Amino acid sequence: MIDDPAGRIDYAEAGSGPTVVLVPGSCSTGAAWRPMMAEWGDRFRCVTTSLLGYGGTAERRTADDTHIGHEVDMLDAVIRRADGPVHLVGHSFGGMVALAATLRKRVPISSLTIIEAPAAALLHERGEQAHYASFRRMTDGYFAAFE
Repeated sequence: MIDDPAGRIDYAEAGSGPTVVLVPGSCSTGAAWRPMMAEWGDRFRCVTTSLLGYGGTAERRTADDTHIGHEVDMLDAVIRRADGPVHLVGHSFGGMVALAATLRKRVPISSLTIIEAPAAALLHERGEQAHYASFRRMTDGYFAAFE
């Protein structure tokens, strides 16, 4: 566990070797990575966490402020604690958070792997304007800084 000024953050690690930070998707915790960690054995130092509001990670967002930057701040703290550079792996929404952390370039990341990250543009293309608008509000201006 990390005691961060903005709230507690799930943090667990196991194994030795190159450090891999594993970010689960929404509605999940670092426990979701246990089968992968068991498969890898002791070949990697695996660091797990949980997104905001899941597991022991405190919620930092509000109904009026759901910006992805809050998730990225949490992940940055995990990577700093892991004493990077790290190989960063994110699943689903955790993949979006991992991508945002990588683009922000505030913590040392050796590689990025994204698995099944949501593709918001598909919402727009499918006519899901309300859902697309919600996603755009959450990320408003965040990714534009990296274009």
